[in-house]
Amino acid sequence: MAVEPSDDHERLPCGTSADTLLDHLRAGTVTDHERTCPHCRAAAEEFRPLLSALGAALDDDRQVTAPPGLLDDVMSVVRAEGRSRSTIRLPRTGGDGAPGNTRVRHSAVSAMLRARVDPAGGLLLGRCRIEETSEGLVVAATARVLTGTVIPEATASARRDMSTFVEDRLGLRVARIDIDVTDVIDLP
Repeated sequence: MAVEPSDDHERLPCGTSADTLLDHLRAGTVTDHERTCPHCRAAAEEFRPLLSALGAALDDDRQVTAPPGLLDDVMSVVRAEGRSRSTIRLPRTGGDGAPGNTRVRHSAVSAMLRARVDPAGGLLLGRCRIEETSEGLVVAATARVLTGTVIPEATASARRDMSTFVEDRLGLRVARIDIDVTDVIDLP
């Protein structure tokens, strides 16, 4: 039996978890409710540029710079997302590591990190919090695992995927990624 995470801070007015909707959109498993609900459809439209940009980024992991238009796509999602006001300042391009003028909301980075972890590995990310420290970015996430998943392997894979994204796509250092497994679930 699947249990929705109780600490999910991003719910649509209809009660659907934004995380769950994003997972369903990524996997192509949108429910009847999500297809017909005006709140879910509006959120899905807001996620479209993010999913498109992530799909392009995942298709070519060799590319070190952001794909053309990624910043515009991310910023359109960020502007539509009113929950998080905290931002991360991205470094300037050019490799000197100096801060640039581009800021991305924590909620957008969290959504991109959640989307980066493939649920086919048996790990379903829920809440994802970001904190900037002098050592780098600290990520604290909750997750549910499918029965039979080898938790250390699944969490190590998720940490690698998120770390690669933060370092290669955002140009930031990772200090630590903590994943707290809160539940084991069975598929019907």
